[in-house]
Amino acid sequence: MKVSIIIVNYNSAELLRNCLESIDNELDIDYEVIVVDNASNDNSITLCSRFREDSRYIFIESKDNAGFAKGCNIGAAAASGGILHFLNPDTELQKGASADYLKVIENPQYIYVTPLINRDGSVENGKMVLPLLGDIFWWNISRKRARFWCKGASVIISHENFEKVGRWSEDYFMYGEDLDLFYNFWRHNLKIEMLQVPVFHFGGGCSSNVWSTFDREVIVQRSFRRFYSKYFPKWKYVAVKLYFLLHNLIKHPSRVKFDIKAWKKACSMP
Repeated sequence: MKVSIIIVNYNSAELLRNCLESIDNELDIDYEVIVVDNASNDNSITLCSRFREDSRYIFIESKDNAGFAKGCNIGAAAASGGILHFLNPDTELQKGASADYLKVIENPQYIYVTPLINRDGSVENGKMVLPLLGDIFWWNISRKRARFWCKGASVIISHENFEKVGRWSEDYFMYGEDLDLFYNFWRHNLKIEMLQVPVFHFGGGCSSNVWSTFDREVIVQRSFRRFYSKYFPKWKYVAVKLYFLLHNLIKHPSRVKFDIKAWKKACSMP
């Protein structure tokens, strides 16, 4: 079974090139790579031009920046593989990646998440609680009973299951779409497995080219509000938001003022 690696790129020229080179160097399975470029104005496409000579590498150049979720869906629509790997351009595959892909191919009924290694050597992309009242309760009492979500920087899913959950939600331009996707995994009773071989992740390598830390937080807050407006009544959104503010007040008090400022600005936006 072929694996289709889908990468949505925006102004990440050198990171994208390094990502493609890691794929070329590490994989010995049947694969294709689909790069959806969201109207980059740097030299992303030129820098990666040598990969155009390989039929396994497909470049789709959008006229406009359609956002991450829509870019992923465009890539998936062009994919011929039975397995889809949504991968950020600011990542690099490591030795052993092919073995993990073979595991996925043998058990395509599950959803798979790849651990991410940051620049400082720390490991991220662990489980985060679904921000729902019931799951928050169990997260603090008996974590195994709580549902979770992970960052969407490296998620692997069969093409069949991808269509079953309704693809990436295009209600979000950036941030929040991975939370929405994982929520729908749970709604469709799909089991989520963590893979063993990590990928390097140069976190923020894409979004930092566009937004400041505060602007990025405003977009995160806005997406979180949009997620709740899709599925739940407003009072649940307010209750959960107050819980996280209280949590930060106890655990990370220095963040509270920043969070409130971003939340207020997000709530003032349509």
